[in-house]
Amino acid sequence: MSEQGHILLADDNKLVVKVTGSILEEAGYRVDVAWDGIEAAVKAFSLLPDLLILDIEMPKIKGYQVCRLLKEDRLTSWMPIIMLTGREHQTDMFWGLKAGADAYITKGFKPEHLLEKVEELLSDTERHREAKELSRRRRKQVSEDYVINKITDLLDRKLFETTILNDIASLAGSLQDFSETVSSIFQILGKLFSYHLGSLLLFEEKELYLYLNRPTTPQMLENVASRVLEVASGYAWPSKENPSVARTILGEENLVGTGAEKPPELIDVHLPLVAHRVPIGLLFLAGPPTPAFRRDTPSILNLVCNELVMIVDNARLYEDAKRMAITDGLTKIYNHRFFQELFEKEFRRSLRYNTTFSLIMLDIDYFKKINDTYGHLFGDEILKDIAMIIKGCLRAMDILARYGGEEFAILLPETDLESAVQTAERIRLAVENHDFADPEGKPVRVTVSQGVTSYPAPGVEDRSDMVAKADAALYEAKEEGRNCVRYRP
Repeated sequence: MSEQGHILLADDNKLVVKVTGSILEEAGYRVDVAWDGIEAAVKAFSLLPDLLILDIEMPKIKGYQVCRLLKEDRLTSWMPIIMLTGREHQTDMFWGLKAGADAYITKGFKPEHLLEKVEELLSDTERHREAKELSRRRRKQVSEDYVINKITDLLDRKLFETTILNDIASLAGSLQDFSETVSSIFQILGKLFSYHLGSLLLFEEKELYLYLNRPTTPQMLENVASRVLEVASGYAWPSKENPSVARTILGEENLVGTGAEKPPELIDVHLPLVAHRVPIGLLFLAGPPTPAFRRDTPSILNLVCNELVMIVDNARLYEDAKRMAITDGLTKIYNHRFFQELFEKEFRRSLRYNTTFSLIMLDIDYFKKINDTYGHLFGDEILKDIAMIIKGCLRAMDILARYGGEEFAILLPETDLESAVQTAERIRLAVENHDFADPEGKPVRVTVSQGVTSYPAPGVEDRSDMVAKADAALYEAKEEGRNCVRYRP
């Protein structure tokens, strides 16, 4: 072999082979020839030349397939490939480069142009000297059947990857609840490999979604949740600050008792989600320590990484927009408009199924005086604190909204008047006993008055009648000295 290098020239045109081969040999290169795509692949694997010049249009298989096959195989991925064709269509260049070609030259080239490109690519292979030498130590003679099997395997894998990408990408256009989007992602991943728990941690929102794909004990759930936060600390998660995290458990039907059996050993695979160069979250999977899970999970997650980032980011934006449309910007509870929609639904449900529900109207006592004395910024803090105190006294199914100004409204489904009054009294005491302080740290007394009513009740034909009754009871509470609860049956 000459010092210049060894080149494999693959073309079915004898004239092109004669002219191109002469140019290369005169420049000091040793040249081998392949006359069709299968022969080009066989010789590339067997001879491991320093560079391959590959025609696109060849018998048996095209140059695109040969190029992709060689670039996908560790034995030949280092090998520089020049695509050579008589075509000048932009699509040919596109597909040639997509297949992994290092350069693209049309026939009719000037000899110096070809030699410059060959010299450039061969000098660049110095970066891959180690891979090149390793391949040559493992060099083996291959047959046409070997190449055909490799091509079949490659096509199968590409079809598999395309199917996965299509399934994941199909979620991008679905405007569904964020939790449903997360569930859909983990369900698709569950079809591809076996795992126990999946998790998505959103950094900015401080929200942790845990998807139970297999029967899971509470201890296993806690172990995985802790591990997720530990891994996240290596990215953008402020672990030292110990931020509180809102949890959402998906697939709760798989949450089982402690069980007598030893919990299975789990290993984890994780993928940081980066949108616009900013880490937005962490995708985490805990599964069995099997060769299949170790091998398949990272490769599949890396394959779908871009699609997952786009889906999660879009779902976040959609969820934020939806949340802004239904919540009060200051207190982060439901706004008046959305409350009326939920009120109407609850009223209709009560009519249809003959169920009972209650309404509480709550007003902060002397709120104008608080604003006048301490300023509106302090008044805003009081509103936010009151909202949090009320939420702490309610069930998950109860509905809290800012009704207007310093007034709040509460819907209590499946709750009779007596129980609603007890809830209102619990709220009153919680507010009265809370330690409010002004900007200088001095204690400030804050109390609330409440009016309660329920449905079904005499004289109530629609929800406006309920509001009128609750308002009348609230007015009565204020007239009787405030910081109390009154009701209208």
